[in-house]
Amino acid sequence: MMRADLDALDLAPAADLLRSTLGTVHTCAVLHARAGGAVVGEIAVGERVPGGVPATADSIFDLASLTKLFTGTTLLALFDRRAVALDDPVVGVIPEFAGRDPRRRRVTFRHLLTHASGLPAHVNLREEIGAAAVIERVCSTPLSFAPGADVIYSDLGFMLVGEAIERISKLPLADAVQSLVADPLGIEDVSFRPAARMRERVVCTENDRWRGRLLSGEVHDENCWAMGGVAGHAGLFGTAASVADLAEAYREGGAIEQRRVLARPTTMLAVRESALSKDGQERRGLAWGLKVSDASSCGARFSMRSYGHTGYTGTSVWVDPRRRLTVALLTNRVHLSRNPDPVRALRIAIHDAVAEAVDASS
Repeated sequence: MMRADLDALDLAPAADLLRSTLGTVHTCAVLHARAGGAVVGEIAVGERVPGGVPATADSIFDLASLTKLFTGTTLLALFDRRAVALDDPVVGVIPEFAGRDPRRRRVTFRHLLTHASGLPAHVNLREEIGAAAVIERVCSTPLSFAPGADVIYSDLGFMLVGEAIERISKLPLADAVQSLVADPLGIEDVSFRPAARMRERVVCTENDRWRGRLLSGEVHDENCWAMGGVAGHAGLFGTAASVADLAEAYREGGAIEQRRVLARPTTMLAVRESALSKDGQERRGLAWGLKVSDASSCGARFSMRSYGHTGYTGTSVWVDPRRRLTVALLTNRVHLSRNPDPVRALRIAIHDAVAEAVDASS
């Protein structure tokens, strides 16, 4: 990837924000920013494990719901290959999803990718054993509303996306994500259940009372853990640069550095509004979230054309196509607290600071 002259961009305010929130919002964080395709800043603060090795730009984080961007892209890659259509009914691939509610037969893959399926946001499935048992429970979970009638961000919907990918591609989900997304883009540092070569760079998450141990290289999300660490909604580990690579592929119309993952029309569709919640607080593309207001986690300065995603462990990525700007911010905020407010405030402040720096240098 290209690297810009870092002296042209003043990211000292962003670095100060990350350092000042060490020990209160997170114990480790990496910021990776690109403008016009060039890296304009990489900042790493804290330690991968408290009292251990300092963080570096290539530190590996539990990406949490940023996984949805990779699995969503995998399904879209299958769409480009005409293996599936967005308006195909989910029951055509996962027939056991039908149940007794006739509305379920109207749920499409577009509904899953836009969180408009009617499935609830979350159900605790951590006591289930294995992916098959979890999917069985998801398939029997009642709909909260008619498909397309509203938007409720749903982990369950993306569990079905992961299951559908396996059945359509005839590959395990981890292999499908690797072969259809990571390999075409040349992304090396993203993986479910990180291998030994990645472990020494992994950042810890929560000191989990339920599991009785500090989690490091083990997925934080309990439903994904019940599925063996591989799921459509969570489970991937990766670096800030690997997340930025995927985001840049969308900003560049489906490819980076002549490595193509999606057709240009597919990427344009994915980052355009396809669903809007009744209260107007959720604008959804295909897997991507779209900026709603200045209170969005990308801050006030990012344009209203911006799209991105957040992850429960403290991760996020946002793209502002007007500025040709991509910002990946990975933290381990759950190591200190599950309260979302501090990391939300940090995200807003960081994105405002980076956007201000880009504007000042242009």
